[in-house]
Amino acid sequence: MAGSIDDEVEGYAACILPYSHAAAYSALGRTKIVAAADVNPDKLDAFCKRWKVESRYLDFREMIAKEELDILSVTTPATIRHEVVTFAARNGVRGIYCEKAMCCSMSQADDIVEACKRAKVKLNVGTLRRFHPGYQKMREIIEAGKIGEPRVVIAYSSGALMHTHSHTVDTVRFLLGDPKPIYIQGTIEGAEYDEAMNAFDQDPSLVAGQVSFEGGKQAFFVPSPGMYEFEVDCTKGVVRVLDNGIDWRMRVRVESDKWGSHAPVPFPPFERVSPTVKCIEDLINAIETDSDTKCNASVGRDGIELCIGMALSHLRGGMRIKPPIENRTLYVPSN
Repeated sequence: MAGSIDDEVEGYAACILPYSHAAAYSALGRTKIVAAADVNPDKLDAFCKRWKVESRYLDFREMIAKEELDILSVTTPATIRHEVVTFAARNGVRGIYCEKAMCCSMSQADDIVEACKRAKVKLNVGTLRRFHPGYQKMREIIEAGKIGEPRVVIAYSSGALMHTHSHTVDTVRFLLGDPKPIYIQGTIEGAEYDEAMNAFDQDPSLVAGQVSFEGGKQAFFVPSPGMYEFEVDCTKGVVRVLDNGIDWRMRVRVESDKWGSHAPVPFPPFERVSPTVKCIEDLINAIETDSDTKCNASVGRDGIELCIGMALSHLRGGMRIKPPIENRTLYVPSN
């Protein structure tokens, strides 16, 4: 995500380039990459050569101390993002673009929220569907009441709880208008829990999940070979995105049909603009106007809580977990 993922997704219709942080900063015209840090010298040299970065560091602390950065991108593994983000917030960085998952526990998320609040640092988490024009159009349709009141959203995707489902939980919340969760349930597999450490040994796979939100809204997380598909069922219609953003569909209830049938209607057109660019533009705007970002630290913490809540539900035999989660230190590592 730092600077080479565009090579991997070139030709993939679901991705709107530029995708990586460096590619988006370079495309913006308003930003310049002045320094980079990596513990791997070879990867650091390759990144700096490709993106013409002059200053390079093996220690991110030294880079932050010397460079007087306006914006810091954090594309490390999630296991050290808390350390990097809080250090940056407390040492003069004005804006932070942090990859997902933002961190690995609720206590770490609390620290990040507090550090950004105290230093008035703006932060965006890289759950990019929140910045994708197609998903924004879906939320616009729902909020306008064109297909009635939203009742159920189903997220179809398989993968690790924190690494993959940091995306799905944020997208679900975004599509529903970021409602308050009432309870969380989940089942996971593929990781061992150490009670003494209050930690999992790795990022588990999510088998199934459910979240009940205020206003009677329900979300279901269903494993599926089709990555990142979302369906929002409303009282007068259904809107759905398939194949990770390749196919967008909408159906509206036929009022004259006593059986409640739905008829397909065209999904409204939208401009294909890079979500990565939009995320950075939102961060810049927040810095310049002292406004809030669309995926700030508090939004990121809310998403982490749904993931951690599903893991905690599993540990308690499928029990409903009511936010705020009391076990703030339960640790779920992620790449």
